[in-house]
Amino acid sequence: MLPALHIDHLSVHYGRTPALTDVCLDVAEGEFLGIMGPNGGGKSTLLKAILGLVPPTLGSVQIFGKSALDGRSNVGYVPQFSAVDRRFPISVTEVIMTAFLKRGLHPFFRFSSEHKERAQEYLRRVSIQHLAHRQIAALSGGEFQRLLIARALAAEPRMLLLDEPTASIDPASRECVYELLGDINRSMTIVLVTHDLFAISAKVHALACLNQRLVYHGEPKLTPELVNRMYCCPVDLVAHGVPHRVLAQHEGEGCTCHSASAPEKQGEKHV
Repeated sequence: MLPALHIDHLSVHYGRTPALTDVCLDVAEGEFLGIMGPNGGGKSTLLKAILGLVPPTLGSVQIFGKSALDGRSNVGYVPQFSAVDRRFPISVTEVIMTAFLKRGLHPFFRFSSEHKERAQEYLRRVSIQHLAHRQIAALSGGEFQRLLIARALAAEPRMLLLDEPTASIDPASRECVYELLGDINRSMTIVLVTHDLFAISAKVHALACLNQRLVYHGEPKLTPELVNRMYCCPVDLVAHGVPHRVLAQHEGEGCTCHSASAPEKQGEKHV
């Protein structure tokens, strides 16, 4: 059986700057893969290459046996929370219905009652059907993240890509999102980019660690040695009793520690 995603010796450069180097990765159909790595490690570039948004310098990407450009109709994409302008005056239902615009808008286009009913189905799937008429600017972070997932599902993909889906939401909403993704994974392949060390091993089937090159691909078990390789310096993992990990700050030549998007205390690095 062909894998859902086949990445063969992929390298991507921005000008002369390498973003990805010789990445090889297979994702089986029905798998839930988590991708971790430092800021600037190439995670978002990898998603863009899968979507055909950046051209490979070397190598190739195949989606269900097709090239990235031909196969991307099988992919639903959930962008980073911060990449979406929530000030745009559009309702929750209208966001979902944009997935049904296969040929774009024309001057006399109107959504049908069938479109609206289908939109409600996807809102029910992510448990925000009660917000159908609300403007997106009025949603909480967790509600908006569920809306982005519902919008991606409405395109009826076979594989779902998510870029940092829990980066800007509270711990309770974060757990709800992972529970939702676990349910979606019963019928769909999922590839998720995250900095969330706590949650990554709880739901995913496999883990890939990326820092320009693929450092690791296998079981979702993080070890101190693996984290050291991924962040290119010695790190200390300290549990604070809440779902995050803290990396102590390091000094010394050749040490490149990367901070994530979580808030930092002075002298600490969060991932």
